[in-house]
This record gives sequence, structure tokens and C-alpha cells, in this order.
Amino acid sequence: MDYTELLALVKGSNETLEQINTQLEVLREPAPTAAAVLPSAVAGVTDQAATPPSFLQRQILAQRARMELASVLRTKSTPELHMLFGMQLAKRDSGIPFEAWAMSGGQAQAIYAGFQTQGGRGAAADISPEVMRALDTGSSAALIRQDLEPFLYELYVREFTAFERFVREPANGLTHTYNQITSFGGAKFMAELGTVTDDQSVYARKTTNVAIVATRRGLSLKSQYAVAAGGMSYNPMDLELQGGLRAIAKTMQDQIFSGQSSNTGGTASTEDGAYDANAFDGLRLILNTARVVNVDPTLTTPEDIKHAFDLAIAEITQAGGSNPSIIWQHPIDKITFDQQQDPKVRLVQDYVDIGVGVRAARINVLSGEVPLAIVKGNSIGNYTTLNADGSFSGGENVRDSYILDESTISLPFLGSEGPTVLDIPIGISGQLTHLFIIFGMWGLAVKAIPFSNKVRIKLAA
Repeated sequence: MDYTELLALVKGSNETLEQINTQLEVLREPAPTAAAVLPSAVAGVTDQAATPPSFLQRQILAQRARMELASVLRTKSTPELHMLFGMQLAKRDSGIPFEAWAMSGGQAQAIYAGFQTQGGRGAAADISPEVMRALDTGSSAALIRQDLEPFLYELYVREFTAFERFVREPANGLTHTYNQITSFGGAKFMAELGTVTDDQSVYARKTTNVAIVATRRGLSLKSQYAVAAGGMSYNPMDLELQGGLRAIAKTMQDQIFSGQSSNTGGTASTEDGAYDANAFDGLRLILNTARVVNVDPTLTTPEDIKHAFDLAIAEITQAGGSNPSIIWQHPIDKITFDQQQDPKVRLVQDYVDIGVGVRAARINVLSGEVPLAIVKGNSIGNYTTLNADGSFSGGENVRDSYILDESTISLPFLGSEGPTVLDIPIGISGQLTHLFIIFGMWGLAVKAIPFSNKVRIKLAA
């Protein structure tokens, strides 16, 4: 990036920050001086008007303000977002106490319990006792930086496209309880004066753990002075927080597609997936049903992956499901799919937006057109089949492709629906280090298993 481009980027970032400053400055207003309160007996009609919001209530970022900020930030490029994030990070006195943030969503008890213990051990095991005491006291020493959340969320969904496509809903406890539909019931024709036959959908009561995923990033006071004294223009803490955000996105993506918390014997090389008692069950385990379709594109006469998709979608339509909203694949499996389909496609494929700056080709399947997208990295891992895995005889090295109706899948959350930053000033940990903890609390609820499916694709030896 040359000087002219950098200058334009800085100018654009400053203009954007001014545009959204109205909402953000509310979080930095000083506490007002308390006015004298008249006794109720002598107060007039005007004096008895509705009580204005308290200082802490005004500091909490409202949902409407979040939406307005999100609409502005959605139009910005990733470099602009990183610059805006760094500029806002440098501002001080912009946070609210942890206690006020926890209470704002009506989930204070669950949030505090989640930080104290989860899965039989301290969920905050990596947080020092000094920091935990700062949270427990409810003091303003450790602050939730709500002003950073709009920037964090926008950067997060650009790292993790699938996150924004799932519905986010407030969790109803440390473990989120929900109804999973297994059958939608039936209906019957009736006579003109007949009696309506009662029927109902069939549900299974399910729970998902609301897991805490967090990373602590810090910068020593010495390093801060060294960067400034050396005349360097970058913000080292900004770089650390960007790295932490990517780490959380990668961890959540791995868990959603390949992890689980139910079977202690599960590993990354088995279909159940890698076990983590503090996480939640992911799609690899949840969608492991008798409806899964196997395909072997490594044979001398390769089996067709698109045909396997059609068979898997046929299982969905037979259960009453609609057209799936997306198919997620490992990048290498997408290459294999393209190699099979390129000789058959005469026209350029139609592409559709599936996220911010992310486009995917739409393919024709049994039920209509569906975007076929890749999950970046190795979050969809390979594993070894067992004898019971459909047409495979056992011992095959396979990888899943997920055919999803995303309207039936949600991410229950505690606190904020996106990542949150806890700002811990220098000295609280007993060291001359400025600490930030980036964290989120999410689970995964698949509420209609018949409406989603997966395909096991055999890999070359």
C-alpha cells in the first residue's frame, strides 16, 4: 500500500468514526451530578415524570444502536475495519463494569456461574485469581469494552462466514434446553361434519452446553514504551487482539463442524469427533444418522459427488424438509467436485453472496439451487469409518460435506451474540501488563435433524 492509498484509508476511517461517534460517545459520558429529589408528598405532576435512565443504563449499548453501527461497518473494507478498531481501542474510559454488562441482558446469574465453573472445572482456569477477584467485586477496574463489539463482530464474521448465517438466540441457562423435532405429525381428510383428528409433531427434549471460548492477550508496559520510543506507527495490542479474534473464530469453527462433548472416547480420527468436556456437540456427531450417504470418487469409475448430494437431499425432502440453504465442504473436496462437474458445465456458474465479501457457486440439486461453499482451513477434518457406516466396509478415510437447512439451527448465547472484550488495566494481574480477554459464550442447537444431512466422501489413500 503506497502513501496515497494509506492517506485515503486514514481519511476514510476518520470520517467513519465521526459518523458513528454519536452512538459510541454515549458509552463515555461522565456520570451526571445527582439532583435533589423532592419528597413524594410535595412533588408536583411534572416532578413525578418517569425516572430517567441511570448512568449505567445509558452506558449500555442498545440493540437499535448496535444495528445502526452494524449497517455502517458492513460497507467498510477489512483494512478500514482494522484501522477503525485500532483507533477505537486507543480511547479510554469507554467500558462498563463487568457486573453491569452481565445484568443488562437478564443473564447475570448464568454468566457469573459460567465464569466460575463449567464442565467440572473452572471455565476461567486461564484467568488469574487477581483478575477473577476484580470481576467478583463488581468494581470498575476491569471493564467490558462494549464500544469495540460492533468492530469485533464485523471482523469476526469475515473470518468465520458460517457464524452469521446461523440464527443467534439468548440461551436459557448454562446449558440451553430446546425441543428438537423428529417428525411433524400428520393430517387426515374428514367428512363435512366430521370431527377433526388430533395430531402433533414429535419432539425430543435436548440440551446443548453454552461453552466459553476465550483467549487472553497482553502487552507489557515496557513494550508499549519501546514501540512509541522507536517511532513505529503500528499498534502492537491491535495486532494481538486481531490474532486473538482469529483464534476464537478458528476454535468455534472447528467445534461446530468436527467437535463434540458427549463421548469421552471420541477423537479427531473417529466419526464422533474430538472430545472436549467444556465445549458442545458439533455437526459431525449430531448428523451421524442412518440417512447419511457415502460416495467414493477414488474408484476406477469414480462415484459422482453431486449424485450423492441428490440422494442425501432426497432423504430431507422425504422427511418433509424444504430446499437446503447451503452445502459446506472442505476446500479439497470442492476441488474434487469441480473436477467431476467441469466437463459437464457449458456455461459459467452463477455465484451468490453468502457472507461479507464471500461468494459461492450455486449448483442444481434435486430440490433446486443451493450455494456450495467451502469452510476455510481444516475445520472439516477427516476420520476413519466403522463397519456400520452405510455402504463402506469400515476403515475408509473420509471427510463430511454438510447439507444444512440453517433456519433450523441456532447458536444460543450468553451475554453478547458476538465476541466481547474485557479490558484489564495495568497492575491488576500483579504485573506491568495491559491485558485484554476476548471471549464469547455459545452453544449449537440443531432443532430439526431430518431437515439437514451429510455426505461422507472417501479420500484417496
